[in-house]
Amino acid sequence: MSMTKKIIISTIVSALLISTLPLTTSASVNKTAQGGKLSATKGLNKSKLPIWSRNIKVPYRSWIPVEKPSVVLLCVHGLGFSSESFTEFGRRMASRGMAVYALDVRGFGEWMKREAGNQVDFEACLSDIESALHILHKAYPKAPIFLIGESMGGAIALRATSRYPELVNGLVSSVPSSDRYAKLSSELVVGARYLENKDKQMNIAPEVMNKATANPNLRAKWEAEPTNRLKMTPKELKQFNEFMKGNEDAAALVANVSVLMLAGFKDKLVKPEGTISLFNQLSTQDKLLMVVGDGEHLLLEENQLSDQLAQLVMDWINNEAHSSRSGVTAHP
Repeated sequence: MSMTKKIIISTIVSALLISTLPLTTSASVNKTAQGGKLSATKGLNKSKLPIWSRNIKVPYRSWIPVEKPSVVLLCVHGLGFSSESFTEFGRRMASRGMAVYALDVRGFGEWMKREAGNQVDFEACLSDIESALHILHKAYPKAPIFLIGESMGGAIALRATSRYPELVNGLVSSVPSSDRYAKLSSELVVGARYLENKDKQMNIAPEVMNKATANPNLRAKWEAEPTNRLKMTPKELKQFNEFMKGNEDAAALVANVSVLMLAGFKDKLVKPEGTISLFNQLSTQDKLLMVVGDGEHLLLEENQLSDQLAQLVMDWINNEAHSSRSGVTAHP
């Protein structure tokens, strides 16, 4: 592991860098996201996929550099979104030599079209991540593997890291906190709907999409995206709330993995203070917190990734990857 880090950056990220390195041309990156056996990608010649990647049984997308990747990233999306939301992130990281994979969480994305898996199931999702990590380690035996997650995905990635630390070289967890604005009133509404009919779909767009950004054009784009899920049952939302409440216990179990946590100062959905509290619960001393002064809720997904933040995340990953390769910890 690298030297102990416990730093809070509470300024606007754009002020932290004078310039950024240019991205390489798109020719160095696969232009089409690759898909596994249940991929949402259509018209893909799967015979061109490496044989090992066909062993990934869950819906996923990938962005792979032409050259052998130096680092592998496994991404987990937020509530209401899908692996599609990591498209810009995947392209940017692949252009810097990193292999990027993004899974659909059970109940979202391509899972919505499947009879098995079309309901939210966090335990099954954690098993999906464990299986994917094993497969990726076998496929890239010398490359460090990092879990990347945002919002709900940040909490899932945090929980997976606490359960399978031997499979994770580093964790980037963005706004994983359950400390949402108007949390009590939201839970009361879900509770009332649960008593009425726990299986009747309810619209989550006002709670999630509308608070995730102040940009009306972006909200309209999200609502029109067919891979996004804007309706969930009270039963699923109750399961989501219960899962998020376990964040602090999970954070305390992360003791030997490098962690980068992110929060947006202008986030109108999740309070930055909640992420800071989770950061303080982490047992590992190899941790870094960035509070992005001009950031909304989504910092990595849905084209919300700024050039400056992308550079900072890449620099952190590369630094931790170098430390992992030169350290004594080896992940199977």
